[in-house]
Amino acid sequence: MGLLKKLRNSPGMSKATSPVSEKEKQEEDFYELLGVEKLASEAEIKSAYRKLALKYHPDRNPGDVHAQEQFKKVSIAYSVLSDPNKRRQYDVSGPSENQLDFEGFDVSEMGGVGRVFGALFTKLGVPIPTQIVPKVLAQARHICMGEECEVSAKPLQPGEVIGASVGKQHAHFYEIDVLDSYRENGVTIVCNSASSSKFKLVLFDREGGVRLIQESQKRGKSGTQADMFFVPYTIANIGEFNAMKYHLEDKETPLPFHYLDTFETQTAQLLDSRKHYFAVYGDNWINDVKYNVSFTPVSKDSKEKLMEITELEKVLGDKKTDMLKFQREFAEAKRVFEAACERIKLEDKFITESLKKREELYDDVISKSRAPFQNQISPSKSSKGFLGGWFK
Repeated sequence: MGLLKKLRNSPGMSKATSPVSEKEKQEEDFYELLGVEKLASEAEIKSAYRKLALKYHPDRNPGDVHAQEQFKKVSIAYSVLSDPNKRRQYDVSGPSENQLDFEGFDVSEMGGVGRVFGALFTKLGVPIPTQIVPKVLAQARHICMGEECEVSAKPLQPGEVIGASVGKQHAHFYEIDVLDSYRENGVTIVCNSASSSKFKLVLFDREGGVRLIQESQKRGKSGTQADMFFVPYTIANIGEFNAMKYHLEDKETPLPFHYLDTFETQTAQLLDSRKHYFAVYGDNWINDVKYNVSFTPVSKDSKEKLMEITELEKVLGDKKTDMLKFQREFAEAKRVFEAACERIKLEDKFITESLKKREELYDDVISKSRAPFQNQISPSKSSKGFLGGWFK
């Protein structure tokens, strides 16, 4: 994406990971990177990527350069192979420069100018991926392992709503106690910002490794929100839709074909009956993040609504598959239409020029036919003396 390249190359901006060499660009095979066959289905590609992403995620491997490089590579491979259009292009001609240009930034390494650029592009609607700083990840490990730490986790009671403000690239940690009785219907963790701040909602495992991250998303006029549902039902996640991103990358394809691009069904998962730790991570470029966070056991009265959500999301999942097929049909119909438009231009030119030529030929025939007679003078037009032409 052109704007992202400008951002990454701006003063005070540094890359989170080292660039891929030209040799690697030429030799890496996306299918081999994910460990799948070239005829692998979308589900097989998604499953392979999730396993590798979990294994190599930078937040789980702080300071491990090799893991960061592998995460970058599998992320690029998945971003291409999971998109039908990009996959077809890759199968035909290999990866393009834009596909290899994976962006991810450690905001703590950026200078003031870089932060300003980041804030500007985010305001314009261009998403800029960021990483959690190592200091916060280290704090998470100490807290989850019960070790001494300069920060602590604040207990969050069921149904309680806490309002606070967290600094950029800092985190507030919370402790929740999941009881056995909560597992019947599940629990939810919700964080929102009325000021539309950018933040991450991060759940940690027993050892303090990152288990799940939800990025804040715009929710109309109510600001931004991130939520986690741990319920005994199959539900789906969907990333924030950004129209400008698709206008920049693929302006020829109508936006409805992209609405469900990030829609992914996930298996039902529940939290174990124990204490869990999560954090609200300030991801703004310049300002602190004002937020409200809550932990709530799902009520029995919500069961019907959750089942309705499950059915609706199943319909949306089928619709995503249907739209992928329709997109291919649309692309072919568009190609035929554009070819027809081009042909009509050619036919218009040919017919109008031919009609003009036809008129010219007819005029030429008439002119040539009249030519022998133009030198003859009609007797009726001859002169009859000095005054003959005056009287008729």
